[in-house]
Amino acid sequence: MRIDGKVIADQILENLKAKVISLKKKGIIPTIAVVLVGDNAGSLSYIKQKEKAAMAIGAKLLFKQLPVTSTPEILADTIASYNNDESVHGLIIQRPVPLPEVSEILTLVSAKKDIDGFIENSPYQAPVARGVLVILTAIHHHLQEKKFINKDFLPWLQRENIAVIGRGETAGRPIATMLTSCECSPSIVHSQTPHPTETLKHATIVICCVGAPHVITKTNISRGVILIAVGLFRGADGKLHGDYEEDEIKDIASFYTPTPGGVGPVNVAALMQNLIDACALQKNDH
Repeated sequence: MRIDGKVIADQILENLKAKVISLKKKGIIPTIAVVLVGDNAGSLSYIKQKEKAAMAIGAKLLFKQLPVTSTPEILADTIASYNNDESVHGLIIQRPVPLPEVSEILTLVSAKKDIDGFIENSPYQAPVARGVLVILTAIHHHLQEKKFINKDFLPWLQRENIAVIGRGETAGRPIATMLTSCECSPSIVHSQTPHPTETLKHATIVICCVGAPHVITKTNISRGVILIAVGLFRGADGKLHGDYEEDEIKDIASFYTPTPGGVGPVNVAALMQNLIDACALQKNDH
């Protein structure tokens, strides 16, 4: 079954609209500042998605583009200015950032505005992890409706054999951390993993976060597996592709997310959820 991420995302955004209306009545306009260093085409495309989602719920997005020649000091000063701006509730430094020592600079983002959930001890769950959890919840709901299972969500998830492919800081790592916090024991598959196909063949849920062609094929998964494609790349045809080709796996997987239109929209919607949470957190600070 194909999981339509746009339908799930639209439901989330519709629910957030009422919360934004309530905040505006209190004089609060939920606002995100997004800073991009350079002109990475993929980053610009993703920022447009964020802007569209912000507009859909009545929030505001401020976009600041710094030249690729910017120094770390310029980025640090930009972060400080948004940290100190009480009208800005969320601050995102769009990755990748083509600057040296960038990891250290990104820790300068105020924790209460870190709606990307990248900073250690951030009060917000990384949107990609939150989005994957929402998709898994939707799958569980469908299985319950069809009476294939009668377990609640967490007991069901904890009994599944989950594999996460990739351990990068923007997807694989936060997703694995989220699953661990749910008391699951995911297998992490990466380039040094011995016998990766054996691990994948035993998995009932595979979450792929690589962004390369044919990471998942019909030969390295088992029938009935749940596939969630987080990684994406732009192919020679100029189109976005995921870590597997839909036509190859659609008759093998019980559920799968397409690319585009799968995890991406839900990820952005989860970011908007974090923004609304940030507004509430910062309101309580005053």
